[in-house]
Amino acid sequence: MKNYFPLTFLVLLAIFLFSSCGETEKKKGMAKDELWETKSNEVKVSTLPSITFEEMKEIYESCDFIDIIFYNVEFSMSVNNKTNIQKMVGFVSTNVATINPACKAMGRIFFQKDGALLVEADMYYDDQCRYFVFQKNGKNAYANDITPEGQAYFARIFSQVKVEPTQ
Repeated sequence: MKNYFPLTFLVLLAIFLFSSCGETEKKKGMAKDELWETKSNEVKVSTLPSITFEEMKEIYESCDFIDIIFYNVEFSMSVNNKTNIQKMVGFVSTNVATINPACKAMGRIFFQKDGALLVEADMYYDDQCRYFVFQKNGKNAYANDITPEGQAYFARIFSQVKVEPTQ
């Protein structure tokens, strides 16, 4: 009995190569703009990793002041009570946020210790996006959802001061 494995392998390899050549030829015929458009349409959201446990622990244990500056409204918040600070730090979910480029930040949160900045984060809070994007070295580094408790807290605050979530 003959072993047909090498012959079968070569036939399958040839079929694979010929079928993929057609795709390459089709893409070669496309204009650069068409290729770019197909690529950019595929990417609708992006993600960043979660802020590390160690960094959140440092913020939770050592932060003594939080400032929240809201964009496009004349409203800001400051928190200097340790219990309230830790409660607010707890609004950062361990779930990684999916970043929607259509959403705009509604404010920035500054976590401080002894007047020095520990970390800062943009806050996204609207009908479609509810998450924090933490900065590191001036660049987006981490993204975490806002917990349901945090969402309820901010909804209460915003309703009291008549702040509408960004659209």
